[in-house]
Amino acid sequence: MIQARVNYWAISAFWLGVSVHWAAFLTIVMQARVNDLAPPEQRGAYLAWLAAAGALISTVIELVAGPISDRSTARWGRRRPFILWGTLLSLPFIVLFMTTQSFGLLILCFVGIQLFLNWANGPYQAVIPDYVPPERHGLASAYMGMMTLVGTLLGLALAGALLGEPPLILGELARPTRLQIVGWILIGFLLGTMLWTVLGMREPRWQPNHPDERRLRLELFVNIWLNELPNFRWVVVSRFVFNMGFFTALFFLEFYLRDTIGLRGVAPQHAFGFMATATLTGVLGNWLAGALADRMSKKQILYACIALMCGCAGLFLSAQNLTMVYLTGALFGVAWGAYAAVDWALASNLVPVSESGRYMAIWHIAMTMPQVIAPLIAGPLGDWLNAEYGLGTGWRWIFALAPIYFLASAWLLKPVQERIVSTAS
Repeated sequence: MIQARVNYWAISAFWLGVSVHWAAFLTIVMQARVNDLAPPEQRGAYLAWLAAAGALISTVIELVAGPISDRSTARWGRRRPFILWGTLLSLPFIVLFMTTQSFGLLILCFVGIQLFLNWANGPYQAVIPDYVPPERHGLASAYMGMMTLVGTLLGLALAGALLGEPPLILGELARPTRLQIVGWILIGFLLGTMLWTVLGMREPRWQPNHPDERRLRLELFVNIWLNELPNFRWVVVSRFVFNMGFFTALFFLEFYLRDTIGLRGVAPQHAFGFMATATLTGVLGNWLAGALADRMSKKQILYACIALMCGCAGLFLSAQNLTMVYLTGALFGVAWGAYAAVDWALASNLVPVSESGRYMAIWHIAMTMPQVIAPLIAGPLGDWLNAEYGLGTGWRWIFALAPIYFLASAWLLKPVQERIVSTAS
């Protein structure tokens, strides 16, 4: 553990750029490109395959990058070289994703983005366990959560304003040009925040106490079952199931607004509006829960968050108009922001610092694999229900899966024994 004064802004900055990028991609850009290149009656399946290809690659690359970074003796430290080079190598694929007219090449570009950004992001996830003492993990996770939520809002605003039909800004430009503008702005955010983190962390060079500490063994890459850390394992499994519900809703939010609520071409703007509302209220939930997480049971906070999100899922399922959609988004955001901060703090408390890169890479599987599995279940199911019962019906009913996932994630937290840490300043 690095005990020097923690620069919370610097260690959290890269989350801003990463969140801007993925918020724009996962909620609007990917759907827009699928709408460009996929047959209308197979959009759900095409989107599912695109998400699955990228998420599978990201899972594998993080499991490789994490253990390697734990043993890196680079002059810049264990994490910073990965953050720098992974980010730089991802940028050409972002440009190509915005311009290609082939769905096959679109998948390859998305794989490239996932591969290199997760080469950066895998080691980066270990920064809180590396730098921050356990009694401040809630505070550090609140900074991280704030950067994530603000980045989500900015990414949604960018993509929603430029890619809606009609666009809110630069409507005089052709849509391919607006796609390229979105891509270049995302690149700017990634570069700027990456440099803020890389230059601001001032990570010291790691020196092993014994040559064996640097040795890479096959089991470090393939042993993901966490039998040696049962509490951490249950947190990972719970987060996995929670994200099944989250990504079921997230990936098909625009389709729901377009076809079920009947918004058609203005659906991207209202997808942004819903997520912007959730993000703004999420900042409030994030800071309140982050502060509380260093003083009380993290599990109890998570249970309260999940209960509120289940209620919101029920309201969203029955929504008949935009007023109900936005009210639901506001309530959901409070719980979502709080959950994001506290779940991360709980995980950070439970990993050994010497192997934080490896374990946080396994932790990230609970984010990436639901991106594969959730749309593969929900996309074809939504297409089938739409075909059988009318366009829009399928998207409404796949949202019914979300509260089931959320409740299961709460039940899976029951065996977790929290780590008791000092709350001294």
